[in-house]
Amino acid sequence: MTKPKKKWGQNFLRNRGAVEKIVAAVEPDPGDVIVEIGPGEGVLTEKLLQLPNRIVAIEIDPQLEARLRARFGDKLELRNEDAVDAPLPETPYRAVGNLPYNVGTPILRRVIADPNCRRAVFMLQKEVADRVSAKPGSDPYGFLTLYVQAYASARQLMTLEPRSFHPPPKVRSAVVVLDPRDPGLHAPREQVLDLISASFRMRRKKLVNNLTGWREMTREQVLDAMGRAGIDLDARAETLSLHDFDRLCSSIV
Repeated sequence: MTKPKKKWGQNFLRNRGAVEKIVAAVEPDPGDVIVEIGPGEGVLTEKLLQLPNRIVAIEIDPQLEARLRARFGDKLELRNEDAVDAPLPETPYRAVGNLPYNVGTPILRRVIADPNCRRAVFMLQKEVADRVSAKPGSDPYGFLTLYVQAYASARQLMTLEPRSFHPPPKVRSAVVVLDPRDPGLHAPREQVLDLISASFRMRRKKLVNNLTGWREMTREQVLDAMGRAGIDLDARAETLSLHDFDRLCSSIV
């Protein structure tokens, strides 16, 4: 049995039923590369290798990488790298993995923003998964929700209890399926995301208060832009949709 290392947030999936569902959700096209992030003990890898696609696994732990190499040999293209900044394929690919809780969000963000990603199926902390798929006005709704919406549609596939892992984490986990898409924004995406980030600076404050001073805008200028975008002048960021922010950004730019 592999001894998990805390510094890499290792919790190894042991639920075979979950493995089947995760692999089935990848649904690769014939030419897609499959990138597994954090293969760990290889429970997902074993099933992925039954697919006809090229499989690339990125494992940060050199001991696990050596064990995987000994187990799977030439069948698996294995890289001992950190998925936070490891090179991603330059051809269409689908990403899958049980992401470490401590780096799950940055990995998710870079993968769905990558133009070659066709789908991502990621295991995340349930709290993070809820933020990814939240609705406006709900507690989990925030910058991460809208960042994901700017690049992809998201849905939760299933929830897993701590006993599905070794060692059992202190929190529940969930699998999310992310499909990259064009959200149809009118303003440049990076500008919209910059606006959203500023809007959530102090979550409980009204939007006008968070944006006063952003890009040196006065309170009157912010209220004028909100009015032209058709946004309630007393609104808080947590009630606005991605397209509300897009309209507001367009009225500012």
